[in-house]
Amino acid sequence: MNRAHGALAHEGQVLAAGTEAFTGRGGRQLSALLKRLAASSPSIVDSVTWDVSALLERALRRGAGVQPVGAIRVLPRAPRQCGHPFELIRSLITWSATVTGGHDIFGAEMAPLDIEDALAKVAAAYAEGIRTLTVTATGASGSAEHEQAIAGRVAEEFPDLRVCLSHEVGGLGLVEREATNVVNATLLDFCEDLVDRCERITATLDGPPGCWFATGDGGRVSARRLRSVPARGVAATAAAALRGAALLAERPDGPVVLTGPKEILVGEVRAGWPRVESDLLGELGVRLVAPQAAITVRPAATADAFAAQLREQEGAGAVGVLDEGGEELAERLHRKLRPVLSPVRGAADLCAVGAAVSEPTAWLDLVVTADSAEDLQRRQTMLEGQALSLVAASGGRPDRERVIRSVATPLAFLGRDVYRLWVYVGSRPEPERRP
Repeated sequence: MNRAHGALAHEGQVLAAGTEAFTGRGGRQLSALLKRLAASSPSIVDSVTWDVSALLERALRRGAGVQPVGAIRVLPRAPRQCGHPFELIRSLITWSATVTGGHDIFGAEMAPLDIEDALAKVAAAYAEGIRTLTVTATGASGSAEHEQAIAGRVAEEFPDLRVCLSHEVGGLGLVEREATNVVNATLLDFCEDLVDRCERITATLDGPPGCWFATGDGGRVSARRLRSVPARGVAATAAAALRGAALLAERPDGPVVLTGPKEILVGEVRAGWPRVESDLLGELGVRLVAPQAAITVRPAATADAFAAQLREQEGAGAVGVLDEGGEELAERLHRKLRPVLSPVRGAADLCAVGAAVSEPTAWLDLVVTADSAEDLQRRQTMLEGQALSLVAASGGRPDRERVIRSVATPLAFLGRDVYRLWVYVGSRPEPERRP
């Protein structure tokens, strides 16, 4: 038996919460839960946000309902090792090959693309039954020319072969970009069916509301976006729980401690948003380019030592229960750390609350050259503007976009004036309060 948790939120305030037990696909029970929550709304519900990360991650681990994926790497020279470093990704790739080509991080061609060799290898994959292919080229974040060239020729000669290109998922690292590309390709059909089910259940409410999905960075994406980039829905539960705990405890800035029966999860929020990083090694044991909440996991047996350590830090935060069986541990930490950690009150599920108040997010990761501090600031401001435009285009509420994090990191190993710009933006769930 499974349980579904839900919460109704309006302008950053939780109005109702509920839980429904169901077996099988549970469409009727989930629809009933939505309708009970909607009955507490002062107006027609305008959106429903689903956290499907557990289903996506289970499909990846079990390989159930997912299709075989072929992978082509475009590299300037043959690699010493052909396999992918992450075990899960190796298990998802049923056919792989390498072709010559690729660019450097600034978009300069490092080797001409051997398009005929690429097509010959695609033909071999097709003959083995591959119908979904990933193409990941060195430097594709700087220039997508080689990936697009392969995709164009494949579309002409193998029209029923689906091709996923790594530059479309973003990110700089070849390994992380390929991992994200493979995860997306593997989940496409599974996610199509899952999104369809969620849209049908959402449509049982009056309106009907928009159908959204929680993401690993604490935000949300549209159904259309999740269909094309399913990896955005991975690891959403922890990020949503951080947001939910911070909101319910009224501690929008500081550490957030989440407890289960056997472990403690520690994260951080700023202005109610979780601290996120890209290229994190998540529970799947895979580094993905999509940002995820930065979480530290500790055994429950270390609770006393953790409490002593946290007592020495500045700032106040929240403690709440993530999984059933963590109630005693949460209360214990609160007693030891009063008033450093404020307890989450109420029976609402933290993940459901965090998903209910989520808003669209966007991120950009780019390497630039800047010959002065002023030039670097100008480039960073331009990238922030681009990211804010992406949030607006993704359904963010007008005039509520904000830059959550913007970092310029010098890359001295590439040159004195080379920097990595990483910008993460989101949209507030409530109007900005003015004095």
